[in-house]
Amino acid sequence: MTGDARPNVVVLCLDTVRKDVYDRYATRLREMATVRFEGMRALGGWSVPSHAGLLTGSVPSETGVHAHQRRFDPIDAENTWIAPLERQGYESVCVTSNIYASPVFGFDRFFDRTVPISPSRRLPAGMDVQRHISDRSTDGMEAYADFVRQALAHDHPLRSLCNGVLLKLDDVSRKLPIEKPTDFGGRSIARALEREVTEPDGPVIAFANLMDAHGPHTPFRGLDDSIHGVSADFHSSSFRDSDVNVADGLGEYAADVERVRQLYAATIDYLDQVVADLVTALATSDDRESILIVTADHGENLGYESDGYLMNHMSSLSEGLLHVPFDVITTGDRDIDLAVDGTDTRTGSGERSASDDTTARPVDVDGLSSHADLGGVIRSLASEDPFDPFAFERERARAEIVGSGSGIPEGGDESYWDRGQRVVYRDDRKYYRDQLGTEAVYDVSGPPSKQVERPDETVPDGLFESTFGDWVTDDEHDEQAFGEEVDAASRARLEDLGYL
Repeated sequence: MTGDARPNVVVLCLDTVRKDVYDRYATRLREMATVRFEGMRALGGWSVPSHAGLLTGSVPSETGVHAHQRRFDPIDAENTWIAPLERQGYESVCVTSNIYASPVFGFDRFFDRTVPISPSRRLPAGMDVQRHISDRSTDGMEAYADFVRQALAHDHPLRSLCNGVLLKLDDVSRKLPIEKPTDFGGRSIARALEREVTEPDGPVIAFANLMDAHGPHTPFRGLDDSIHGVSADFHSSSFRDSDVNVADGLGEYAADVERVRQLYAATIDYLDQVVADLVTALATSDDRESILIVTADHGENLGYESDGYLMNHMSSLSEGLLHVPFDVITTGDRDIDLAVDGTDTRTGSGERSASDDTTARPVDVDGLSSHADLGGVIRSLASEDPFDPFAFERERARAEIVGSGSGIPEGGDESYWDRGQRVVYRDDRKYYRDQLGTEAVYDVSGPPSKQVERPDETVPDGLFESTFGDWVTDDEHDEQAFGEEVDAASRARLEDLGYL
């Protein structure tokens, strides 16, 4: 290693992973953690506003990035936590399987380099097969021959051919009662991230998005079937989440929703193994220490009563969506030099010294915390000063969305599903207000990802600082949402993920 001994810092965004299921099934990562922020809340309920919040610490009315403006163009790169670290000599890299967090929507301009990975491009050096499919003008055997010709002419012909074979295998598995032979990109992301972090001579700041826990859900090779027990021919596209969301409870969808829950749990167990393997690989293949932050952009509604019997993450700010994991893991011999003064919030009393903290692992920060402080956490971890995790506990936190984030349910009231929504956390209460004037108070002192409405309580006057404003009622939002029209391959990916 060179004279620069600063650690790599890796932010691992496990897309769509809620806190309660993570705590139960991500046992390896929980045990590896040095610090665990147990009360972490996201700034938005779905990918676009949440990723903007992860970069800036701000809500969508401040970033200008939301359902009606899904590109990241309004964000000045200098207003992210990445730019200051780049000026200090860090290389920045993004490895992503989320199409919103990709060059298609301008997410790449915040990093020195970006490596997009998708089901049609698992080997990132090879060609994107979906783009070839979308652009082709031939059918049948001629189409296959055309693909082979293009793949062989590519700079990386073998990787291009492999991308085509893997995509075809996935397609065949959809038509036969067999499990999907590949995951949804997790292993590819981990391999690419290991390479991108360990190859540079200097320190790296990395952001990675793993989409495996995001729908659609189907059994795939590598899942522990003792957790899910779902038949190989099940695919969550057999019903529409939007139909569940407008039903009276789960009703006829109860059995399918339970299958999704089981697959979701098994997928988080799978991601736990993938990321734990990555931690081990970073520790053994690089003499530079790494600090990993394992979190999620948002969670997922799984049709529970506390979720409002909703599925996925459209038009909601439930605890299933906002309460997310946030574990800090170190590699090699490095340990975080914890320096904490004052009361131990785990016990409610007593003075703690830095020496006390360095002998007890993991340190659990049980109070309220927010993705608004992700940049501060990263800067503190990357510095030479002792890290005080309790400095990031908050008296208040907030979250905000506008728009459904995906298609309006058939026959649904657009003004309802597209409404603006805000929450403010204070102590053990969550206060809610939407654009239509609905208010609610929830007790969030119970189990992770759960909320209990308190109809006897009211939202305090002045808690919400402003009205929603014109940004939530733009009549032209359908045309403005994507900026310039996205290409056919990107649109196909968005449709598969349920966003269109």
